[in-house]
Amino acid sequence: MQQRNATDTRSRALEYLILLLLGARDQKISILHLEKEAFFIWNFHPDVKKFMRFISHYRGPYSEEIEQIIRNPFYLINCWMYIPPARYDTLTGGYVELTPHGRSEYERAFTASSANPQMGPILAAMKMVRELYDKLTPEELLLLIYDTYPEYQKKSNVFDGIQKSKKRLADNLVKKGYIDEERYEDLMASN
Repeated sequence: MQQRNATDTRSRALEYLILLLLGARDQKISILHLEKEAFFIWNFHPDVKKFMRFISHYRGPYSEEIEQIIRNPFYLINCWMYIPPARYDTLTGGYVELTPHGRSEYERAFTASSANPQMGPILAAMKMVRELYDKLTPEELLLLIYDTYPEYQKKSNVFDGIQKSKKRLADNLVKKGYIDEERYEDLMASN
């Protein structure tokens, strides 16, 4: 019984973390972006590591927990809507956005979480990560992840394509102001 309660608490907390990440910016997000942005938060704050894990997978860091929660939430029913990808879209995994009910639940959860001193840095990181990385294409995001975390290249079935487009993607990152010339040179020299 104690194991079940711990699992239930962990699952509920993860659903709320996903809700807070979704609500940090009021727009839909691709599953690929959501997962990779959660990965950045996971690397940023040790407390978040208790709630999910990431493995090397077809498109870089992957969390089965996030995938399951997005498609089948247990506690936060009707808080977000999953939008399947277009037929030609083989990279994003589809999209997710908050429903009006989800927006209300987010506001309540954000207010409650803001009162917790441990949550302040996590909430700030969520907002920063969403504002920064949502503006990248899936390929640009994966280029940065594969370069920063090469251990997640292993099982990727898109890594070679990203590598072939690396110059164009890196040029775009410079134009967008995401990387400077030094980082550009590092990217071009890697792999």
